[in-house]
Amino acid sequence: MDDTDRVVSLLDTFLRLSLIEGFTVDHLRRLRASGAGGFLPGMPPGGVSLLGKAKAALGSPEAGRRADAVREACFRRGIAILPWGADDYPVALRQVPGAPLLLYRAGKGSTGGDAVAVVGSRAPTGPGREFARVLSGELAASGWTVVSGMARGIDAAVHMGALRAGGTTVAVLGCGIDVAYPPEHAELREEILEKGAIFSEYPPGSPPLPHRFPVRNRIVSGLSRGVIVAEAPERSGALITARLALEQGRDVMVVPGNPWFAHTAGSNRLLREGATPVCSAADVHGVLGRPASAAGGRIAERVLAALSGEMHAGEIAEALGVPVAELLPCLMEMELGNLVEKRPGNYYKKLSAPRG
Repeated sequence: MDDTDRVVSLLDTFLRLSLIEGFTVDHLRRLRASGAGGFLPGMPPGGVSLLGKAKAALGSPEAGRRADAVREACFRRGIAILPWGADDYPVALRQVPGAPLLLYRAGKGSTGGDAVAVVGSRAPTGPGREFARVLSGELAASGWTVVSGMARGIDAAVHMGALRAGGTTVAVLGCGIDVAYPPEHAELREEILEKGAIFSEYPPGSPPLPHRFPVRNRIVSGLSRGVIVAEAPERSGALITARLALEQGRDVMVVPGNPWFAHTAGSNRLLREGATPVCSAADVHGVLGRPASAAGGRIAERVLAALSGEMHAGEIAEALGVPVAELLPCLMEMELGNLVEKRPGNYYKKLSAPRG
């Protein structure tokens, strides 16, 4: 068996096993430890005794046909299949307990930078939604890839904030990548595909079943260096993400909420249990440091390209198509990095060379 055949054979094996819902890298490790009866290429002989379903899938012609159908569907729709251990499988996720055996990925954006997750309630308050949007914009503008779950409420605001700031955002779904859910986010989904990426562990066509959303939260936290809970009541999937983040060794941060509001009872409880309060991107940097890509972030390149002579912050924002409130944190970081000079009246000028 040459290297190409081996890769194809391993992908077929991983596809078959991944179609057993709930089968993760942890189960694969158990199979490797016990031997896999010749079913896993390159592994010593032995019995596949840990999971009867796995043995059936690895030896079943029907399972092979299902794997082939998934592979063909992904090829037709431009969906990449990322097996665990492959170079393009997210590095941050590889050692996470219960990591997916493979991921499906779609989108044109680069997702190789440092990531931070922002999550929260599906039914947030107006101020909670707006703050999540602004904070995510600040983080994206400073170079973070912003991760969330594309659910209603906070998640949608998070993705929109990152996109409006000219940054990169990643959505992790609890259904197939080709499934438009929730349906009202169809336009947002297309924008994420154009400027970021969407991940799922479920094959194309998988419906959005309720139990799949808490399960996918481990991927949201696993992709990220830290998790920020923007606003969450006592019963919220965001609290599950926070717990999983702690189990994965990630930092958990919380936007403090009004103690009288039930909408923030869950997030405030996380603060009492030791989570770090954050109210700005600067606070997040105090916990996580700056992202490796934080030399102004992608939006800084757009600012520098747009700057002609001295321009008012409002003019720059209009040229870039982003709100002034989301642009100002980036301009401040660019000033500190000696990329621009702030002039009286909120005008900015590009520096031809860094000041000493």
